[in-house]
Amino acid sequence: MRYRHGVFAAALLFCGVVSSGCFQSTTVLVVKGDGSGTIEQRTIVLTAALAQMRQLAAMSGRSAATIDPLSEDQARALAASLGQGVSLVSTKSIKTAEGEGRESTYAFTDVSQLRVSEQPQAPPDIAARSPALSPDAPKVSFSLAHPGNGNAVLHINVPVPSLFASPDGTGGINPSVIDQLQALKVVLAGAHLVLAAEPAGTIVATNSAWHEGSRVTLLEIELDKLLADPAFVARVRAAKTADEVKAVLKDAPGLKVTLEPDITIEFTPAR
Repeated sequence: MRYRHGVFAAALLFCGVVSSGCFQSTTVLVVKGDGSGTIEQRTIVLTAALAQMRQLAAMSGRSAATIDPLSEDQARALAASLGQGVSLVSTKSIKTAEGEGRESTYAFTDVSQLRVSEQPQAPPDIAARSPALSPDAPKVSFSLAHPGNGNAVLHINVPVPSLFASPDGTGGINPSVIDQLQALKVVLAGAHLVLAAEPAGTIVATNSAWHEGSRVTLLEIELDKLLADPAFVARVRAAKTADEVKAVLKDAPGLKVTLEPDITIEFTPAR
C-alpha cells in the first residue's frame, strides 16, 4: 500500500515556513451526474501566522496594510490551474475570530479535466520561499463512470508523495514525517484541513470509511488533536507494514483518511 494525501506534508512545510501559528482550509467538490459541478474553497490564515507575515513585511520595508494573505488575483489565477473548463464564480475576503482568508467558488464542466491540489492555497510570499508549496505540487485527478443502472460512480485518484513512501518499500511511513511532526508540534497549533466530496444526489456506496449524509470526507486533519496524543507518534514509528500503519491511523484522534488506491463514490444523481 502506498501513502497518498500530500496535503499532510504540505501542512507541515507551510506551517514551518510561517514559523508561528498556521491555517485552516476546507475544499469541497460538488459533482453532478453529468460530470459538471463546483469546487468550494475556504482558507483562513490564523492570526499568529498573519502577524508574523506582517512583521516580516515590515522588516523588508513593506507596509503591513498591503499584506493580503489570499488575494483576489490569486483566486482568479487559480481557476486556470484547476483544469480545462474551470471558471471563478465568486470570491470574497473573510475575517473571523481565528484569522483572515478567502472563500471562493469555482465551476467546472467536466470533472475528468480537474486537477485539484490537496494543499491549501498559500500566500504568494510564502509560496515563493517554499518550493513545496509551488503550483507544480502533485494534483488529485477524477473520473466519472456510468454503470448503466442510472447511477454514476466518481473515482478519485491521489498521487503518492515521497514523504509517505518508506525508503525500504515495506509500506511503513517515511521516518522524516515523524521527525517533522515532533519538531513542529508547537508551530502546527490550530491547523485544520478538510478535503471532501459531495455528489449532487443520493450516495449509494463508497469505499471511504468517512461518509456522513451527502458528504464523503477524503481527508481531515486536526493537528492539535492528533499531536495531543503522546503515544501516537510512537505507535506510527513502530508500525513497519502497510497493515500496521493502517491500523494505527484508523483510530488516530483528529485524523480521517481513506488509504485506498482508488476512492469511489457511487450515487444516484439528483433529478
